[in-house]
Amino acid sequence: MRVCVYLEAPDLVAKSGFKTAYEHHRKALQAVGVSVTDDPDSDYDILHLHFFGPKSLFYLKRAKRLKIPVVVHAHSIGAHDFADSFTLFNSIAPLYEKYLYYFYESSDAIFTCSRYARDQLLAQGITRPIYVVSNAVDRGRFRFTEEGRRLYRERLGLKNFTVFCAGNVIPRKGVLDFLEVARRLPQIDFVWFGKIWPKLLTFYPEMHRALERRPPNVKLPGFVEDTPAAFSAGDLLFLPSFRENQPMVLLEAASLGRPLVVRDIPEYRGWLIDRVNARLGATVEEFVEIIAEIAQSPHEWQRLSQAACELAQASSLPVVGQQLKELYQQLLAVPV
Repeated sequence: MRVCVYLEAPDLVAKSGFKTAYEHHRKALQAVGVSVTDDPDSDYDILHLHFFGPKSLFYLKRAKRLKIPVVVHAHSIGAHDFADSFTLFNSIAPLYEKYLYYFYESSDAIFTCSRYARDQLLAQGITRPIYVVSNAVDRGRFRFTEEGRRLYRERLGLKNFTVFCAGNVIPRKGVLDFLEVARRLPQIDFVWFGKIWPKLLTFYPEMHRALERRPPNVKLPGFVEDTPAAFSAGDLLFLPSFRENQPMVLLEAASLGRPLVVRDIPEYRGWLIDRVNARLGATVEEFVEIIAEIAQSPHEWQRLSQAACELAQASSLPVVGQQLKELYQQLLAVPV
């Protein structure tokens, strides 16, 4: 079995979870001995698309003509996960969703990374088979190091217990709540790793005013390449996002043994369980209380750290690779 795992326009999504998920799925397949190519003009038995642009649609249609099974990875489920992100997106959302529906329905099967996403796609009328496949995390790369911790704590001037987040700086990610929680916990350092886009692309005046007036315990170093080292500088991941699918940053931070604090949203149900493998909150007040409790309790920090490692292990490269391999074999057994 040879699989083409293709990501259109990798430079466009270079600083997003799309590219990381794609790269980790390739590594996951290699970890279980599956032959992989990223060249859609080569020979292969299955085409697995990680994006939905015009070139991907071209290769999808061509593969269908050649009777090659096509899997589409549904990283997006429509306006749900792009609303309140980039300027004007909310107004073009209906057209975007219609195109996604057409693209997904043109495939032979859809992979998505959460039960919530699968249920949303089914509710939109998708008739193709939908399988839940976790994003994969490279535990060999995403591991805590004292060297990385020292480097980034010195670089960022971190002296205290440190809360961090990573991702595009957009309203959907809960930036305003992150800043307000930091304001109420001045004894703790807060860091957000991620690109701050020009105001023309993310025109949300309230967010930009809050960023300009952020409290002194908040650092905004922008996008960093060496995320394992940067994350090692932190003690706890706080992602107050309002809408997600299965963010790569959660798996990456978990792999480093960083406790997870997230918003209680439907997307995480059945995966993240409050007081078991993460802490879930809904308001600024709850987040302040949770973070302060973990920062002051080494026992609770250690318990959540171990639970995070176990969560990451369930999405390690060999585990996800074996699941992908078995699903591909099922697809190949069905006539196209």
